Amino acid sequence: MRDESRTRTSLTCMARSIATALLCFGFILHPSSFILAQDIPLVGQPSSDFYGAAGSGVKVAWAVERNVVPEDGELVATLTISNATNPRKITRPDLKKLPEFNDRFAITDNPDRPIAEGSPEVQFSYRLRPRNRKTDQIPTLNFYYFNTAAPAGKQFKLTNTGRPIPIKVTAAAPKVPPPPMPLVEPEHLFAIATGPALLDRGAVVASWAWLLLGVAGPLFALGWYAAWRRLYPDAQRLATIRRTRAARRAMDAITWASHTHDPPAAIAAAMLGYLRSRFPLPPGAVTPSELAVALAEIGMPTADCEQVAEFFRACDAARFAPSSDNAVSLAADASAIVARLEAA
Repeated sequence: MRDESRTRTSLTCMARSIATALLCFGFILHPSSFILAQDIPLVGQPSSDFYGAAGSGVKVAWAVERNVVPEDGELVATLTISNATNPRKITRPDLKKLPEFNDRFAITDNPDRPIAEGSPEVQFSYRLRPRNRKTDQIPTLNFYYFNTAAPAGKQFKLTNTGRPIPIKVTAAAPKVPPPPMPLVEPEHLFAIATGPALLDRGAVVASWAWLLLGVAGPLFALGWYAAWRRLYPDAQRLATIRRTRAARRAMDAITWASHTHDPPAAIAAAMLGYLRSRFPLPPGAVTPSELAVALAEIGMPTADCEQVAEFFRACDAARFAPSSDNAVSLAADASAIVARLEAA
């Protein structure tokens, strides 16, 4: 009994295996599913006119919306590829790369049309503008496809769109000029004046009027200047205010520098801020030599420029070779420089 049970189990497994193999074999041999079982081989593919179509009995055809087109117009040509098992993998033929099309038409690709689910065909649309009046046809398009029903080695087959489609290119329609703009203004504006009155020079300005204009101009300028001086402080007063404010801020910063962790750096920063507020220094002047040159360019005496440069060199030296009295001496030197520049 145990042997009979094992025999029945073995026969059942064998039957299931055979059924599965038959189903797979039938799926692979079915023409509509052959491409799903293998890719199109690279060996033997045509070097041109192959766009990836596969199937048995693939057809291609042109369709045009009209056969007569003006020289400055264009027509729409639609290429339909049917009986393909892989319509979504077919590449649009680039007509611009085909001399027989590009020599006759200026070509523009229309957007691809959506492919319906399960549809065996795909359509590509083009807008063709004839290059001249000699264009008389849409040429035949050669089209290779992978024939899934053919034996190995003979599966790439050539088909085409059939006979050329004749077209007629007519002369461009004459350009019609836009209609004239109607005149809506009163008629008296377009009347032509005649007679001796055209030579009349009109009223002559008296000489006293010119004299009055010559005197009124300077008087008006003087009055405006007096009003401006009254409404706004003069430049000297603004400069004095700015000098006093910059000096006060610098002295406060110098005094407070002794409470910082790096007094020489704080004193140098206070002096640099004072000089930038007090004088129009360029932004790039930061080193002692650059500051001396910048101050000399704006007219500061050479002795003062050298004193400022030596002060900043002393600040740099104090930061890298500190001693107990550097902060005090630097603060005193900074205060002396500020007082000297403010008195100048």
